Amino acid sequence: MNDAYDSPSYRVLVLFEVILFLLVLADGLLPQMQMFLLGGQVLVGSVLVKPILLIGLVIGCLYRPQLNISSLPMISWLLCIGFLVAEIAYLIIACDISLIDILKSYNSYYLLLLAGPAAVEFRNMVSEKTISRSVIGLFLVCAIIGIAQHVLNKPLLYTESSNGAFQVQSWDFFGEVRAFSLFSSGLNFGLFCSLCGALGVALLRNSPLKGSLLWVLAAIACYSTLTRVCYVVFACSSASAFVLTFGKNKRRGLWHPALYCALGISTLLYGLNSIATGNTGDLGSSISLIDRINEWTYYTDLITHSTLSHRLLGFGIFQSDKLTQLTPMAIDNLLLGLVLHIGMLGLLLFGVLMTKMWLYLRHKAITDRQPFVIAASSMWAALPCAGLFNLDLAPFGVAFALVILCRTGNGYDYFIDMKPHR
Repeated sequence: MNDAYDSPSYRVLVLFEVILFLLVLADGLLPQMQMFLLGGQVLVGSVLVKPILLIGLVIGCLYRPQLNISSLPMISWLLCIGFLVAEIAYLIIACDISLIDILKSYNSYYLLLLAGPAAVEFRNMVSEKTISRSVIGLFLVCAIIGIAQHVLNKPLLYTESSNGAFQVQSWDFFGEVRAFSLFSSGLNFGLFCSLCGALGVALLRNSPLKGSLLWVLAAIACYSTLTRVCYVVFACSSASAFVLTFGKNKRRGLWHPALYCALGISTLLYGLNSIATGNTGDLGSSISLIDRINEWTYYTDLITHSTLSHRLLGFGIFQSDKLTQLTPMAIDNLLLGLVLHIGMLGLLLFGVLMTKMWLYLRHKAITDRQPFVIAASSMWAALPCAGLFNLDLAPFGVAFALVILCRTGNGYDYFIDMKPHR
C-alpha cells in the first residue's frame, strides 16, 4: 500500500478533510447556508460534521499506515486521550453524569484540539500556499459580511435557527451589533481575524502590499466584533508574527505566551480600576468584567470546598449554551474550565500537550519561515491570554491541523501536479 496515497481517492480525501477543517473553523458557515436554503432550519450542524472529519482521519490511517510523527507531541497526545477515556468511568460513577453529556462535553472542549495532531496521516500533503489562499479567501468573504454588520448595525444573517439547532452567542452589545459574520459568535470571528492579521504580517517579507492590506482589513474586521479579548489577541498575534518573520535570534518568541498572559492579567487589573468610573454603557463597560469575577469567585469557591477526588479528577462541569443546575453561570476561563471538567490532573496533562504543540509550531515557524505556519504559531502564542477570558480551543486546534497538512519548502503542489511530496 506504499503508493495508495498517490491515488485519486486519497487526493479527494485530503481535499475533503481540508474543507471540513475550514467548515468547523467558520462554524456558522454551514448553518447559515442551510437556514438560507431551508427557511431558517438547520439539519446538519457541527455535531455531525466533526464525526465525519474524524472518520476521514481514520480512513487516512488506512491509506498511510506508516506515519511520520517526528517532533510531534504524540506521547502527550496519547496520554490525554487515554485520560479522557478513563475519565468517563469516573464521571459516570462518581459524578452521576450520563455518557451522552460526557461525549457532548468532550466534543465541545477537546475534539478539535486533539484532531490537530491526529491529522499526521495527511502530513505535508497540501502546499502552504494552497492553505494560505484558502484561509484568505474565506476571510475576505467573512470580513465583508462582518464589516457590513457593524456599519449597518444589523445582523444581516440569521441569529438563530427556527428549530433551535443553531444560535449566535452575544451578538447584541448594548444595542450595537457585534459582527459575527459566518461564525457562531463575535469571539470566534475575532479569533479568526487574529489568525488572518498574523498571516498579513507574515506576508510582509515577500509581499508587503498584500500583507499590509490583509492586516488592515483583518484589524477593521476584528474591531467590528466589539470584543475586547479579540483586540488583545489580535495585537499579541500580530506582534509575535512580526518577531518570527523579521527576527534573527533562534530563541525569539519563546517567552511570548508568558508575556501575553501578563498582558491579559494587566487588562483585568485595568478593568477593575475602571469599575470605579461607573462606565457601563459602551465598549469600555465593566459590566462583563464584574460578571466574570462573580463567575470565577463562585467556581473557585466550589473547587476550594470540594473533595480531593473532585479536585484531581473534576466535577464533569462544562460550559454550554444552556445553563444547568451544575453550571448556573458561564465559566469563561480556560484554567477554571478544565479543572471543573477533568480536574487538576487533566489540566496538567492538557497543559503539557498544548505547551508542546505550541513549541512545535514555533520551531516549525522559525525553521520553515512560511507565512501560514508563522500565523498559526503566533495565534497559539496568544492562547494563554485568550484563555483568561474564554474556553474556546477549537480555532487553535484547527490552525494546528492545517499546519500539519502544510507542505513547506519546494516541491510539487499536491492539487496541481497531482504528486505528493514524500
